[in-house]
Amino acid sequence: MTLTALISDIHGNLPALDAVLTDARERGAERYWCLGDVVGYGAQPAECLDIVRELNASMIRGNHEEAVLRGPLGFNPLASQAIRWTRDMLEDHRDSLDYINSLGVRIDHSEAVLVHGSPAQPIDEYLFREDTLDHLPRDRDFSPKLARCFQLIDRPCFVGHTHVPGVIDEGLTWVEPADVANVYDTHSRPCIINVGSTGQPRDGDLRASYALFDGRSVTFRRVDYDVHAAAALIFAADGLPDRLGQRLLEGW
Repeated sequence: MTLTALISDIHGNLPALDAVLTDARERGAERYWCLGDVVGYGAQPAECLDIVRELNASMIRGNHEEAVLRGPLGFNPLASQAIRWTRDMLEDHRDSLDYINSLGVRIDHSEAVLVHGSPAQPIDEYLFREDTLDHLPRDRDFSPKLARCFQLIDRPCFVGHTHVPGVIDEGLTWVEPADVANVYDTHSRPCIINVGSTGQPRDGDLRASYALFDGRSVTFRRVDYDVHAAAALIFAADGLPDRLGQRLLEGW
């Protein structure tokens, strides 16, 4: 299979996206799958959308694309402010809005399924490490959320949304990338793989996150980029909260 780079949750962070794509090309990636949330939070949503479209990437709609179209219902005040700002920026790029509106919420490739949140709720359901059997409270031994999700897939499923990379295996347990030396063999079996966030990591590691997929094995990648430049663009944007730049500098 063609080596595929999977990117997600870019969130208008062009320096991070550029660094990830450079790294992916250096490693031989020839195809790109994007798991949504190209926009929101960051200062360059239109530029990031343009690049993803130029890649001819298979792309699905994330909850931030949905919010740009429908409004930030249920978003916290920080995210809502960023969505309104993003919508204003994209009003001058009507083709970008048309593109977002054309996106579906699930893609079934022969090798894998692509959603943003979960197989059960593709746009906005979070699948956390804490949902897995080995991290449940002691009085619980079943995860209906994950059981429902695994009923809806028959092959590896790639997700984003939480901004934290990792794998939920067929036994409904959590696999840290570091526990498998950053290479996870799916055996082409059902599993849920979070590729992390390219543009706003939330696991304390400031580096951009993405993954490479050869049709069976997933390689988790972390890439250095100019975090200070990305934060400075947010600080300079009239209407974007400074806190969104600060969180890039802190990795949360």
